Amino acid sequence: MAAAKTARIAFIGAGTHATESLYPNIPQIPEFELVAVCDLDANKAEYWARRYGARAFTEAQAMLDEVGPAGVCVVGPPEMHYEVGLQVLERGIPVFIEKPPAPTLAGAQELAEGARAAGTWGMVGFMKRFAPANVVAKEYMASGEFQRLSSITLIHSAGPYEDLRRMLMFNGIHMIDLSRYFGGEVVELFAYAFEAEPGLRTVSVALSFADGAVGQLNLNSGQHWRDCFEQVYISGAGAGILIDASRTVEVMAAGRRFAACDGLELYGWSGRYYVSGNMAGWAAGGHYTRGYWGELARFARAVAGLEPPAPTIEDGVAAMRLIDAIIESATTGRPLKV
Repeated sequence: MAAAKTARIAFIGAGTHATESLYPNIPQIPEFELVAVCDLDANKAEYWARRYGARAFTEAQAMLDEVGPAGVCVVGPPEMHYEVGLQVLERGIPVFIEKPPAPTLAGAQELAEGARAAGTWGMVGFMKRFAPANVVAKEYMASGEFQRLSSITLIHSAGPYEDLRRMLMFNGIHMIDLSRYFGGEVVELFAYAFEAEPGLRTVSVALSFADGAVGQLNLNSGQHWRDCFEQVYISGAGAGILIDASRTVEVMAAGRRFAACDGLELYGWSGRYYVSGNMAGWAAGGHYTRGYWGELARFARAVAGLEPPAPTIEDGVAAMRLIDAIIESATTGRPLKV
């Protein structure tokens, strides 16, 4: 059997999110060959490089010069995504950057332009697109049974945030991206925002999509970080999809009914997909079910030329544009064309 095609990939950033949510996926991705780890903290770089059999660096440019990776992952604060991401792209190297892709919309646009100018591409870490429950929902939406999208409602509740922009950029951006993943381009929105008390912020956004469908995005920081809440409900024509925390997906449609139920007054029928508590191994863990494995596998396969990259930096630009529009609408009290 021929060996799997691999991509030599370097990782810049060895902080908590990178090492707890992303690095553990690498051994499970045949196409991902980790060749270098770079972090300003030499101890972190050396520890994680040794653990994954890679070389350690504390300076990104030196790492790029010496290792010459085929792709680079950049995971840290948004300022780092922007600054280091540009340095990587300028060399013509594909880059995976975590969300948000930059501190500002202008910065995200500069990254997209940098990729185009260098003849390369970039991906943004919208991992919820790769959560199996969301992939199943997207597949069903493309079926004839679902027909066309009519509406979508997205809800997310997390822990406290200092201000609305931070809440949207660091957490809400996932649901904003899912609205586009499921609904397509947003052409108009109207946002209401409310601060009940310091740290407790809410925003409710009415969405209008290019194909005529409508949506509602409800985000708040009224819970605590140990128990976030997330649900998505998608309506078609004669069918609906309920996704709970990107872990389970339930399809409600006449075609899902498994018994005639003659003579019985029964309402509601569905087909449900979920991650079983009886599963063992990799597929039962959060790295897989939340989509972290999927996004890194897609990046490695794209670097290896096996699949197209997605979601791209342009998707990151679109999410940042929606964030700016939500804040402007909430501030001015007016609907806004996007």
